[in-house]
Amino acid sequence: MSNKILVTTGDVRNDYEVIGPVYFSVSNKGLFGSQLGTLIKKYKGEIENLKKEALLTQERADWGALWGEFSAGQNDFDKAFFIAVQELKLRAGILNADAIVSMRQDIDIDTNGFQNFYLQMYGTAVKFK
Repeated sequence: MSNKILVTTGDVRNDYEVIGPVYFSVSNKGLFGSQLGTLIKKYKGEIENLKKEALLTQERADWGALWGEFSAGQNDFDKAFFIAVQELKLRAGILNADAIVSMRQDIDIDTNGFQNFYLQMYGTAVKFK
């Protein structure tokens, strides 16, 4: 059911009623890291399919290529982003929404070696008229 929910960073052309905000956050640091590990296991099948379709990195991504430093903790960021979208869809589904509009994300990256991240994702759940 939740895979049918449209998620967009913009608006949609349909008329809709605002239901309310939806929010999800995940991190690879401390206690939150175990939550991410649990969610990666939950979505293992979907993640493997995305890798096969080359929509998700096959190997652990090294963000050091971007930042010029070793970045061991960034390996699961692409998975975390996928999981955050899926979890937003689940929350919107609970509200019986058809879409999430104006989805935004806030990414905090540990600047000491780029080993940890904190990802927040949020948007507005809407019901089409």
